[in-house]
Amino acid sequence: MSSFKGGRVKVRCPACNNEVLAANIDLATRIAKCSSCNNIFDCSNQFPASSSFGNDRGVVDKPKNFTLIPSPGSLLIVRRWFHPAVIALTFFCLFWNGFMVVWFYTAIKEKIFTMGLFGSVHGAVGLGVLYAVLAGYFNKTYFRIAYDSLTISHRPFPWAGQRTLAKGDLKQLYSKEVIHHGKHGVSRSYSVQVLTRDGKTIELVSGLLSSTEALFIEQEIEKYLKIEDVPVSGELPR
Repeated sequence: MSSFKGGRVKVRCPACNNEVLAANIDLATRIAKCSSCNNIFDCSNQFPASSSFGNDRGVVDKPKNFTLIPSPGSLLIVRRWFHPAVIALTFFCLFWNGFMVVWFYTAIKEKIFTMGLFGSVHGAVGLGVLYAVLAGYFNKTYFRIAYDSLTISHRPFPWAGQRTLAKGDLKQLYSKEVIHHGKHGVSRSYSVQVLTRDGKTIELVSGLLSSTEALFIEQEIEKYLKIEDVPVSGELPR
């Protein structure tokens, strides 16, 4: 059974009655997959007959780790990076770098220079993990939207992906799901992409933790810059 409120459709799994994430619904075929029990089903009967998809995609609520700061002539969207996984990474970082400190102390004390050389790669990995942990605790991404441009920056710790795009170059924004296959299973992240007027695709931001984050960024930028929301193949539904 589905619910329909304020123009928004919520699809529920007929097997376990849990709500199905929007990212797990293919609007083109109306096939949905429940993340709770892995049931795959046709959800077309759960949409009101009057519902339409296209430009009317509904409103995405602001995630808790986002802040909107309007000012004359611009809008600033601030996304805080911190999430619980950073805490787990912190313990790994302490263990790894603590071990490397003992390793290098022993190599220097015993004058085993080959030992120190061998550990240099592992030491570099430890420093990289430390940098990622610090960024996870303190970094924020800033999307500054002005009438003629869009600027993305990450600070206080510099990170890849900082850029400025002219409004005239932006044709369309869309969000997509990225599936990662690793030795511990499958994980998902989300990104916001930009289609430019010269036919290029630019990744605006990646590594987002939820579809809501990606769709909210897309929504607010398009709304401020008055970019018409046109369906793009492979984009996240909302």
